[in-house]
Amino acid sequence: MAHRFSGITDEEVPRALSVVKANSIEELYARVVPEEHQWDGIMEWLGQAMAEIDIEFLIKAYSKENFDVPPENMFLGGGHYQREIPKAVFENILTGKWYTPYTPYQAEAAQGILVSLFEYQNFIQEMSGMAIANAGLYHGMNALVEGALMACRITGRDKILYSESLHPLAIRNLKTAFGPKIKQGFELLEIPATNGVTRPESIDELVDEKTAAVIVQTPTNFYGLIDGMHGHANSIHSKGALYVAYGGGDQISLAMLTPPGEYGADIYAGEGQHFGIPIGFGGPHIGTLALSKNVLNEKTVRQLPGRLVLPVVDMFGIKAFRLGLQPREQHINREKATSNTCTSGTLIAILSNVWFAMKGSQGIKDAAYQSYQIAHYIVDEILKMPGYETLHNGFFFNEAAIRTPVPAKIIVDSLAERSIFAGIPLSHKFPYAVKSDGRPLYDDNTLLIAATEMNNKPFGNENIDSLLGGLREYAIAH
Repeated sequence: MAHRFSGITDEEVPRALSVVKANSIEELYARVVPEEHQWDGIMEWLGQAMAEIDIEFLIKAYSKENFDVPPENMFLGGGHYQREIPKAVFENILTGKWYTPYTPYQAEAAQGILVSLFEYQNFIQEMSGMAIANAGLYHGMNALVEGALMACRITGRDKILYSESLHPLAIRNLKTAFGPKIKQGFELLEIPATNGVTRPESIDELVDEKTAAVIVQTPTNFYGLIDGMHGHANSIHSKGALYVAYGGGDQISLAMLTPPGEYGADIYAGEGQHFGIPIGFGGPHIGTLALSKNVLNEKTVRQLPGRLVLPVVDMFGIKAFRLGLQPREQHINREKATSNTCTSGTLIAILSNVWFAMKGSQGIKDAAYQSYQIAHYIVDEILKMPGYETLHNGFFFNEAAIRTPVPAKIIVDSLAERSIFAGIPLSHKFPYAVKSDGRPLYDDNTLLIAATEMNNKPFGNENIDSLLGGLREYAIAH
């Protein structure tokens, strides 16, 4: 008899194969996997099978190699940002009524979940200045790809322009997603950045009547610089293209800066981790996708992937909520489906919604202001050190690229031994980031450093003093 957790035995394999009329397991696999995609090598890197208790000991041993760094000593950014999260958020979210690994579908979606998702949509609309937002996608880069695809469907065009100042991983995702289309004649072109930002004049040179969308990371780009806010929309719209605003920088900046919907963005695709989601090992994340009033109509809203929660009135005249739009093939006819995105980060969206509610408008503005103030103080102090300079001359929010006197990784590794994460050494972290001519986008002496409200200690800022002291050790002596 087959064992529930360990599968069938060697003696049972022939009987199982006879049922599917196959002479061997290899023959069975060959029916599904084409021969050119089969591999008969030995995965030596995987190692030998291990007992459960041995795996547990191994994982514990690996975990001891992790750095235990206090949150106030982390000056990392690059798309992930620490937030102050009230303890009441987790007290509310980690209860049975919310906490489930299964994404609720129409039939079993409780009104409480739908209300919370509707409120989350409203928060994203308010922060981004857009007219309508969905209930979330997997992560920001998933939202970016979906936003670009949506622009192609709305315009019926087959060319996408993106700025060089996008997050390098976002660019990599775009190239992966559009790779098969490029082989069929689709165009995916890079707009060169000037002094770290996207110039409207550079857009003018490349945008044409074939362009479906132009993607700019805004209001802050990968370098932390203010980007995409002045004249970009006019250049993009001059040829009938759509402006896709990618919120890959710290989106808490939207509490201080003009939101994309107010400077002409048509589609907002952002990373929702910045709105009260704790940083883990690669997640969790949630993507945000929204449409502006300029392009929103009955046809374009049906191009919005993911879920859309809408208010309704039931048969008794009572206000309620329902999943009003689910444009995936499991809910509608396959030929009408707009996306194969099959779920959303429901629990993460609800967590973010509770964070929005707990912090309130003023609390979010305070977090943004503290992030801005701390980052500018740190950068001002760094620039007093011989051998340090900003990579670009421009306005930044809470993140800046710094040129260092020695390779940035040397500085980062040295300070990490003192439990200070001084930033991201860009060439080491993103070796695949290259210019359109194939040259590396970053050199070894480039450090991306960020600050949030979590770096603000109430009783003295020795954490910032330690960071600056460590950086000062590598300053060029006069």
